[in-house]
Amino acid sequence: MLKRILTCTVITALVMTGLSVPHPAAAAAPSPAQQWTEVQNLISPIKGVWTTQDYSGAVSDTMPNTALAGNGDIGVTSGGGVGYKTFHLSKGNFWASNSPRFVALGSVSISGVGGSSSGSGNLAIGAAASASSSHSAFPPSRAVNGAWTSGYEGWVSEVGKPQSLVVDLGSPKSFTRYVVRHDSAARPAETANNTKNFTFETSENGTSWTVRDTITNNTAATTDRTITAVTARYIRLNISEPTQGTTSDSINNPRARIGQLEVYGPGGSPPAAGPFREEQNILKGDIDTTMTISGVPVVLKTWTAANDPLVVTSIQSTGTTPVRLKIDTTAGSPRPASGFTNTAGVSGTTTWATRRTPASSAWVSEASMATRVLGASTTVTSSGATASHTVDLPAGATIRIVTAVAGGGTNPTNTVNPALTLSNAQSSSTVDSLYTQHTDWWKSYWLQSYVDLNDDVLEKFYYGHQYLLGSSVRAGKTAPGLYGIWATSDNLRFSGDMHLNYNFQANFYGVYSSNRPELALPYVDAIQNFVPEARRRARQDLSRVKADYVATRFPGGMPSGLLFPVGISPFGSVADDSYHQQVVNSLFAATQYIAYYDYTRDNTFLTNVGYPFLKEVAAFFQNWLEFDAGAQRYNLRAGPHEGTWARNSSSDLGLLRYLLTSLINASSTLNVDAGLRATWQDILNKLAPIPTTVYNGQTVFALGDAGTFSGSDTRPFHPGDNTVNLEFIHPGEVLGINSPAADRQMAINTINAMNSWGQENSFPKVFTQAARVGYPAQALIDQLKNQINQWTVANLRIYDPSHGLEKAGAIEAVNNLLLQSSNGVIRLFPVWPSNKDASFVNLREKNAVVVSSRIQGGRVQYVDFTTHVGGQVRFQNPWPGQSITITRVGGGSVSYSESGGVVTFTGAAGASFTINAP
Repeated sequence: MLKRILTCTVITALVMTGLSVPHPAAAAAPSPAQQWTEVQNLISPIKGVWTTQDYSGAVSDTMPNTALAGNGDIGVTSGGGVGYKTFHLSKGNFWASNSPRFVALGSVSISGVGGSSSGSGNLAIGAAASASSSHSAFPPSRAVNGAWTSGYEGWVSEVGKPQSLVVDLGSPKSFTRYVVRHDSAARPAETANNTKNFTFETSENGTSWTVRDTITNNTAATTDRTITAVTARYIRLNISEPTQGTTSDSINNPRARIGQLEVYGPGGSPPAAGPFREEQNILKGDIDTTMTISGVPVVLKTWTAANDPLVVTSIQSTGTTPVRLKIDTTAGSPRPASGFTNTAGVSGTTTWATRRTPASSAWVSEASMATRVLGASTTVTSSGATASHTVDLPAGATIRIVTAVAGGGTNPTNTVNPALTLSNAQSSSTVDSLYTQHTDWWKSYWLQSYVDLNDDVLEKFYYGHQYLLGSSVRAGKTAPGLYGIWATSDNLRFSGDMHLNYNFQANFYGVYSSNRPELALPYVDAIQNFVPEARRRARQDLSRVKADYVATRFPGGMPSGLLFPVGISPFGSVADDSYHQQVVNSLFAATQYIAYYDYTRDNTFLTNVGYPFLKEVAAFFQNWLEFDAGAQRYNLRAGPHEGTWARNSSSDLGLLRYLLTSLINASSTLNVDAGLRATWQDILNKLAPIPTTVYNGQTVFALGDAGTFSGSDTRPFHPGDNTVNLEFIHPGEVLGINSPAADRQMAINTINAMNSWGQENSFPKVFTQAARVGYPAQALIDQLKNQINQWTVANLRIYDPSHGLEKAGAIEAVNNLLLQSSNGVIRLFPVWPSNKDASFVNLREKNAVVVSSRIQGGRVQYVDFTTHVGGQVRFQNPWPGQSITITRVGGGSVSYSESGGVVTFTGAAGASFTINAP
């Protein structure tokens, strides 16, 4: 940061004194060593930071708000409470098939053990628990596992009263205090479920009971009571009135709900908070925690292996006394659904826990976790769905907890063994090696491209969301849905699915220009897996789009093409089987195939995957379009918004134009389908224009043709709403930075009239759409920063109540401020304030061109191109009216031509070039 301030100060001083700012004649991109230094300076200050242990939003039906880590296969969500730590684990391919949904796997929790050398702690943690009855998803062990946190549900009985919860401490223990955390302690809205009347009882033999305390008319969320000192092995809550009886449900369906039952010895108490700090270290992909367990300060570092399904937590004591720890590996979810099977056990000195999804005719998934402790001897036990290590951590010592995960997918068998094999293969030396690979992976990831915006707000958003992408996406793994790969609930909103009417695609909008196109391949895999079903639906399910319309045109179904529902899920399955009167989902999918090819020029992909898919999408619309012979025009009927219907939906038309243009180019490249190429060109030539309407006396782009709408909202223009009417700009690529000024101005007018900067669905769209048409630079940046400042939560993500990873789509907007191309011409800093310094290294543009540049004092300092596949490069001269020099790295000067300010030269495959002005 100091370097930035000094540079800016020097330049400003020169300008103010009337001196010219120096412009080195041979400026170039930083060297590899310099790049890594710059990356560290940029990213190391950007961290998620927490200083309290409430872990708000860890357990969530959307995307968690606490520290996150992952490797594209397994996700880690930080949770816990005062004095204990929980890491919730999820696996990207662990989906339940009944109402297909992404679900939680389990957790690894670290807590102090009562009776340890620290002399304090909860004596009930991990004890054996039983109950008079239990809901299948909420066994009694959940009330004593120490995993209680915000949103948590512990033991839940069956309907009826009275109920009882019995805890076996394993041996006689002395205690003077007990704590009961009722339902609203974790779920504040559930006050009606707080236990009203109960007794706290003890026993030496589990048969004869003595009442030690009686509670009546309780309404509090937590009962915290001191009792006369007693020594006993067994404790019992005897519950006569499990609810408040203030709602119809609590009256008619009374269930006991105990989030946690705790007991403490003489002088013991719920652990004091102590100093606490947790950081989401995005530069290295670590979660770093400083906390106190049983009165002893410890430092934790948690990370995932780069290429293996492993989670490692190191625990270093920084105290002066030893501490006894309990490490629980538990299968299940803090917000579980019914029908799952959760089991646990011990194999040698390794614990394991397995979760199996409900029975289904489609598939059953199973995944297992296996945990070892390195660096100390442990005692292992298991009960129900939890298997535990008990370990003594000496003062100043370090242990490492290694958890391997195996399984997921469809119908796996015996997932415990591969998890055990991977966990048991680890040693101190292998973990050291894995950590080096982990940090090397993140170093390589960050060096693929980076930007220096001299703006802490923009960079916090930009790198925070690049981190979320790097954590949740890997080629060859299951693509992340709405909430990435982080699930702490079995009841995620929208099933955590892959919504195809923008949300799923938006995850990947920025990966191409960020020079990480390989991150889009899991998306392609998910779509390809659904293609057979999409074919069937075009032929057999089309009437559900709009029965009356389909009956008149396609009574026997569509003869060819693809039809996608709104919400798919992995393995060719469906999570949301709705169409909402839309046929646009296949077009949205096609945009990412096209983008991947445009930015990579991977002809193998085009031949084997991209072109065949795009042809099938086009085949549907060749049939679907209506031809108006009088006007010699093709029209398209569809739903611009969910549940509406109109002629010439702007999003459908724009995305179809993008598809047909790309298909024509691809068929020429591959030298195939000349006849189809002519058909596509004819449709393209006659396709209806993007519709417009008049709003407040100004012509703006509309959702569809005015006067053709039906449904609940027949307006062709929805100010303040999702900018669906501009998706022909992005991801549709119909209107761009090099398009006619009048068209771009109409788009700018539309953006202003919409005023949708803060609309939650628009965040991945509107800023990119604005950048693509040259919206005034500072005004655009101000609008983006305003939303970032309002909605960024501690783990650096943009929050709204329903959405998640898709917010990363606005990475494309930031890249487009610095670099764009349209109509084959690259523009440098096309939407960047002239008085603001910035630089970027290794951003990628179409035709597989990688670009680096810097602007300083209002002047571009250099441009570097690497042409990965060779061919013609065209760019707007960033030094208007000046001659330039193009130097091939290691190869001398290169000739070029210039016309209308556009420079053209030919680049060889893999060659690099530096462009300067004298």
